[in-house]
Amino acid sequence: MVRKTFILNKLVRLVSTAPAPSIRCQARPLSAWKLRCGQALLGLTLGFVGNVCGRPALSAERVSISLGILGDSFQVSSLETFAQTGKIEPDLRDYFRLLDDEQEVQFREALNTSADVSVVAVAQFLYSPQGEILLERLGQVIQSEARQPGFFAIRAALILAAAEPGGLTPLNVVRKFPTSGVRISLGRGWEIAQELNDLVRKTKSSVAEVRAQSDAEFAEETQLGIAAIASTLPDLSLAGPLGWDREVLVLKDVRRDRNLPVDLYLPAARDSATAPWPTVVISHGLKSDRTSFVYLAEHLASHGFAVIVPEHPGSNTEQFEALLQGRANEISAPQAFLDRPLDITFVLDFLEENEQFSPLLKLDQVGMVGQSFGGYTALVLGGAQLNPEQLEESCEDLDQSWNISLALQCRALTLPLPGDGLQDERITNAVVINPFTSAVFGRKGLAGLAVPTLVVSGELDTIAPAVLEQIRPFRWIQGEGRNLALMLGGTHFSTIAENPEEEDFPLPEPIVGRDLATAQNYVKALSLASFETYLTGRLAGQPYLSNAYVKSFDQGRLGLDLIRQLP
Repeated sequence: MVRKTFILNKLVRLVSTAPAPSIRCQARPLSAWKLRCGQALLGLTLGFVGNVCGRPALSAERVSISLGILGDSFQVSSLETFAQTGKIEPDLRDYFRLLDDEQEVQFREALNTSADVSVVAVAQFLYSPQGEILLERLGQVIQSEARQPGFFAIRAALILAAAEPGGLTPLNVVRKFPTSGVRISLGRGWEIAQELNDLVRKTKSSVAEVRAQSDAEFAEETQLGIAAIASTLPDLSLAGPLGWDREVLVLKDVRRDRNLPVDLYLPAARDSATAPWPTVVISHGLKSDRTSFVYLAEHLASHGFAVIVPEHPGSNTEQFEALLQGRANEISAPQAFLDRPLDITFVLDFLEENEQFSPLLKLDQVGMVGQSFGGYTALVLGGAQLNPEQLEESCEDLDQSWNISLALQCRALTLPLPGDGLQDERITNAVVINPFTSAVFGRKGLAGLAVPTLVVSGELDTIAPAVLEQIRPFRWIQGEGRNLALMLGGTHFSTIAENPEEEDFPLPEPIVGRDLATAQNYVKALSLASFETYLTGRLAGQPYLSNAYVKSFDQGRLGLDLIRQLP
C-alpha cells in the first residue's frame, strides 16, 4: 500500500499549483440569449459541472458560463440544494426548464452517483501521460475566472473528491474545486463538441459503408451459390473433439533481463500421428494478462491447435496495478513497442530449441491473435513497418484529438525505432482485434503487411475508434487474404474475458459492451476459420470467411458484418 504521506504530498502539490483565485464582475445576459443557447448551454454546463466546480475555503462558490462577451452564472450552493433535496433555485431555473421530468431525475441521480475508485488510483492515472493529455483537453473548457486553464484545478478537484467519505461523485468534485469560481468557456466547449460530433459522423458514415459492402458481397455470394453452402456449415464457435493440457512456463530472456510467464495449451492426443500441432500465439492488450483470452486458447486447443499465451511485463495487469499504487508513472513505457514483438520472437526461439516441446509444435508457420496493443504486436510481427514520419505528423495535434489510442501511440516517438523492422517470418497469419494503427504504422507502414489478416473492429470502440484505427486502415492493407469483421454494438472490451478478481475501475456496460458471450463466440469462430483456412489449409476453399457464413451465427444483441474489401 502507498503511504498516506505520499498521497498528501501529491495533494499539496496539486493545490499549490492550481490557478490563483480571482474575482470577476458578472455580465447578466438577456433572457433571449439564454434561450437561444438553450440545449447546448445546458449540456455543457451540467455535463462538465460534475468535473469542475467547488465551494468555500479552497472551493468555488459559483460557476460562470461565457460565450464571447456574454456570460451567466449560478451558485454552487444551488446545485447542492438540488442534489440533496430536488429543489430548483431561481438561478438554475433557466437551465432546468430545458429538461423534461425524466432528465431532471437522471441528472440528480448522476450528481450523487459515486465511482468505485480509490484516491490513489485517481491520482496515479491523472499523473500519467495519458491522464495529463485528458486534463489538457478539459482545461481548455474549464478555467479559472481569470481565464487560466483549469489543468491543475481539475486534477486537484478529482483527487480531493475521491478522498471524500462519499467518494468520487460529481457533487464532491463540485465541492472540491480549489478556486473561488469556475469559468466554463462555452465557445471552446462547442468547438470540442463539434470535434466529437465529427468523429461520430465519420464513424456512422464508415459503418454504413461497411454494411453496404457487406450487403453487396452477400448478394454476390447468393448469386454464386456460396450462401446456400455457407448455411449448411457447422458452427465453428462450438468446442472441438479434443481435450487439452496446459503447461506453465517461466522463461528468462537474459539479454533483455525479462522474465516471461507463458501458458502453453496442447491438445491431449500427443501421438506421433497427430504431432506436430499447428501453432497459434495470443498476445494480450494493456491492463490484460494470460487469462484474458483463456476461452480462445482452450477453444483452439480443442480443435487441434497448440496455443502459446505469453504475458508481456510492463504492459499487463500488473503494470496497471503498479500505476494505481504509485509504483509506476504510466500505463506502459514506450519500450513496450519494441519489447512486445521481441517477447514473441524470444518465446518462439526457445520452443524451437527445446527438446520437450519442439516435436509437438509446428513453428515454421505460426498464426497469431492480438487485441489492442496485442493487435499492434501481431501486425508488426507480420511485416507492418513502424513509421516515424507518420508518428511525427499525427502527434503534432495530439492535444486536439479525441482518439485515446493516439496518446499511447505517440509515446513511441521517444524511441529509436529500428530501421529494419521487427517482423518474424514465422508469423504467417494474423487475427487482430481492436488494433491501433493510424500513427504508429500509417498507410506506408501497413503496406508492408504481407500475411493474411483478419481485422476485428467494434462499432462503439472509444479507445481505438473504429473509423480511425481499423476501418480506414483496412484499405491500406495490400496483401491477399484480408478480411474486416465489424461487431455492431461492440466496444474495445467486448472480446476480453471478465476477471471477477479485479476490483479497480469496474466498467459499466456502455464501456465494456453488451452480450460478451456472443462477442467471444464471434472471436472463436472467426479465429478458427482464419487459421483453418490460411494456416493449415484444412478449410481452404470452404466459405467460412464469408458474409453468408457469419449471417448464420446466433447474433444475440450484437450484429456482425464480414467483408473482403472496402473500395
